[in-house]
Amino acid sequence: MKIALITQYLEGHGGTERVIAELLNHDLKNDYLVLVPRSGEHPEWLQWINRSTGQQVKICPPADETTQVKFISKNLLAYQPAIVLGLEGKANRLAAQLRQQYQLDYQIISWGHTSINETDFFNRQDLQFPDYHLAISSGIQKQLLAMGVPAAKIFLIYNPVTIISHQTIPAPPAGQPFHPIFIGRMILDGQKNIRLLFDGLKLLHIPWKLDMFGKGYDFPKVKQYAQKLGIAANISWHGWLPNPWQMVSQADGLLLSSKYEGFPMVLVEAISRGLPVISTNCPTGPQDIINHQNGILTPMDDAPAFAQACTWLYLNRQLYKRQQVQQTMRKFDVKNYIRHLEEIYRFVTGKTQKITFKLPDSDDPSKPTV
Repeated sequence: MKIALITQYLEGHGGTERVIAELLNHDLKNDYLVLVPRSGEHPEWLQWINRSTGQQVKICPPADETTQVKFISKNLLAYQPAIVLGLEGKANRLAAQLRQQYQLDYQIISWGHTSINETDFFNRQDLQFPDYHLAISSGIQKQLLAMGVPAAKIFLIYNPVTIISHQTIPAPPAGQPFHPIFIGRMILDGQKNIRLLFDGLKLLHIPWKLDMFGKGYDFPKVKQYAQKLGIAANISWHGWLPNPWQMVSQADGLLLSSKYEGFPMVLVEAISRGLPVISTNCPTGPQDIINHQNGILTPMDDAPAFAQACTWLYLNRQLYKRQQVQQTMRKFDVKNYIRHLEEIYRFVTGKTQKITFKLPDSDDPSKPTV
């Protein structure tokens, strides 16, 4: 089956790119054309794709929106897919317009990768164009329902991760400083909310050091704010790396302080390596991932609660058994994901009459908070 995937702007090294690469690498039954209308200067994620046939990625050169529309239209008409996956509303709208204009018969599935309410990738009007919707978290599923999308047109399918080959990351020895890591875009006050992360660390009364992996437009502001708080000496800056996990030999946990997410892959990737996590309980994503066996959820915009969670993790660093933490991610394993996605493809194209695949239940559905 031929699948066309139309993305939004891809910075080049984020969680959405990681998920696309996982899809291309593991869904070997289907052929994929990925159309990227806008991209960062260095699309590092292309090196994550190890599949040599049955996939192609086309990136539109820097251009205005009219040229981007022509780029997508030309490639979509030439490819003649059975399914179009649209990662933002205007991609689905364009796919619907082309289908009507040229009397095409593909199915359109929206596949948003962040919270709908907190971003402008989708609006209520755009939700009428897809035939179906993939919800990557239960929070996004609820948002779609609240906007009037029928439940029968929504498939809850979490993003995938490969856990079988991952070695667990050990905790630091007793007596060592609290040693968390951060992996993500350097955004001080926007989505990643690093200001809250630093405010929480500033409140700690324990020895600590933080490894930060990533880059972003706010990087100078982030470093400046660490200097302002007087915590810069506790932070090691590693920049963006193709595989930052190779640099992590031991750690207490991964920290995430986001204002919103879709389904934060960095949490899944950390836990799949046995690493406990501390995350703000932002609207979509973390609640589907974190339970008492693998981490702690903290309230939004609450630096003291974030600091309390860090202190608790430090004082109880041996409580989490790393292999048990890793096993809580079994339900997100890429093999389950591909089986589920294949059944969805067959259903929307009329090759099967109903969906029989069920998402595995969480090992512990209770949600720990402080």
